[in-house]
Amino acid sequence: MIGRPGWWRAGLVILAGAVSCGPPRRPTLRQCSQSYCYTITSDPVPPHAREDVMYTIVIRDRKTDQPIETGEGRIFANTRDMARTYDGFVKAPQIGTYAGKLNYVTSGQWAVGIQFHSDSTKPLEKTEWMQDVLPERNGIP
Repeated sequence: MIGRPGWWRAGLVILAGAVSCGPPRRPTLRQCSQSYCYTITSDPVPPHAREDVMYTIVIRDRKTDQPIETGEGRIFANTRDMARTYDGFVKAPQIGTYAGKLNYVTSGQWAVGIQFHSDSTKPLEKTEWMQDVLPERNGIP
C-alpha cells in the first residue's frame, strides 16, 4: 500500500506525463519593424524544396501590443541565383493573423521577407531573415 507521500508523487508523475503529451510546439520567429511586431510560424519545419510551406504571421502594433486586424501585406523570398517566390497575405480567422504560402524551388539559403502596412495610407514596412531550405524529398508525404 502506498502512503500519502506516495500518492502525491504518483499524481505528479501522471500530471507531468499529461503535460508532456500535448501537441508539439512549432518554433516561432519574432521580428519587428518600426511599427509592427511579427510572430512567424511555418509548416512544415524545416522547409524542403518543392513543397508548399504555409506561413502564419500574427501581427501586433509595436507600441500598443494590439493585434492589427485590417492590414495587408506579402511574404517573399529569393536566392543569390535569383530564384524567387512570393504570396500575398490572406486574413486568417484569428484576430491579427495572416497566412501566406511559399514554395522554394531549390534547396540552400534563402532571404525571406515580409512587407506589411495596417492600411493603404501608411507606408509598407519590411522585416527580413535568412532561411535554410533542405533538399527536395523523394515521395512527398
